[in-house]
Amino acid sequence: MRETIIRQHAVTVCIAAALTTTLAACGGGGGSDNANSNPPPAPNSLAYQKSVMLGSTAPVALSVIPATTTTSALLVSPVAAPLVAAGNNALDGLYQPATLPGAGVACVSAPTNSIGTVTNVNAGVNVKSVAALLDSTWTVSANATADWSAFGANAKSFDGWENCGAKAEGSPSPSSTLTINGDGSFSDNVFDGNPSTTVSIVNQSFSAAQATSMLSDAGLLDTSQAGNPQVIRLRVYRNTASQTVLIEQAIPVAGATNEKPGYVAIYFAR
Repeated sequence: MRETIIRQHAVTVCIAAALTTTLAACGGGGGSDNANSNPPPAPNSLAYQKSVMLGSTAPVALSVIPATTTTSALLVSPVAAPLVAAGNNALDGLYQPATLPGAGVACVSAPTNSIGTVTNVNAGVNVKSVAALLDSTWTVSANATADWSAFGANAKSFDGWENCGAKAEGSPSPSSTLTINGDGSFSDNVFDGNPSTTVSIVNQSFSAAQATSMLSDAGLLDTSQAGNPQVIRLRVYRNTASQTVLIEQAIPVAGATNEKPGYVAIYFAR
């Protein structure tokens, strides 16, 4: 959320014929009746078969149709999720680092200005990450605890991207820095502002026990936001080139909705 992107106005275009006749309308829709059948990708789309969306831990096969001179990029989803319709969704932001092929984050215009992993940080930015994008070259770690210990032994740092870093000024930049300590604890220093202008650091510190809970299937119950307890999970992924990303996900205990969608953030290893 702490970078500038060149934002294009979403232009509704009719591309249903290029995708599949099962998509009920141009620019989205379709509902969740076909949730178990993935729509075939458009010829020019990029496939992200192991993506993580808001509100669910199950991997979802997504695809992205790149932007053109007249249309915004589109996220194509087989299922509905918070802030995402089944079918085509115009994106306000898309970050795909060239050094980490097959990974990225997709962002849409959000209905509120209180977004991100920390409430009220960067209020006024209304672009929210809806999916951490991962293609078939990425695999979730079979032993995240051992990986985490190795990261700590090397004081490994990751750059976090929550909502494509959408800001009104400055060049693209990460939203936070996550550093793992030797004892298994970690800090996530969130940038409130834009590093190219003015920025303050909101430090979040987590104990080794909390990190262990996040890395487990059960996750860590976070009650720091009044009236909106969430379960936070961390996953370690590696690709076939042995590169690493982390995905941090918060799902509200009451279930994710458009009003309380939780968050999904991707962290790229330095």
